[in-house]
Amino acid sequence: MFREILIVLFFVPLLLTAQQKTNQKCKDVKRGAEQLPCKITNRYSIDIIPDKETAVKYADMLISNRELLSADKAKPYLVNLINDNKIWQVIIKSYNCRSCKIYININKNTGEILNFYKVED
Repeated sequence: MFREILIVLFFVPLLLTAQQKTNQKCKDVKRGAEQLPCKITNRYSIDIIPDKETAVKYADMLISNRELLSADKAKPYLVNLINDNKIWQVIIKSYNCRSCKIYININKNTGEILNFYKVED
């Protein structure tokens, strides 16, 4: 009898907490700067940034304000659609550093900046 009570008191809550942790596939709280979020928001019926030209204009504004680079000197950018055509990835070659690249990941639907980071190769 005492054994069954111990099993119920200790192992059942342990099993329940272990089961809850397996349901959490996404860990956006501790994601790195270069990792995309697990859930990409799709809020509007029309994309805010529908084409490459709009993504380039948006990236020009971002790098001129944040990285203090001249947009004309940093062009041409490499612009790709990633993650099932939901995210614009803009890769900018930094002219201040020989082997530096700036990556900007932008949500195509909402215009949200998902990542903005620099990589030195």
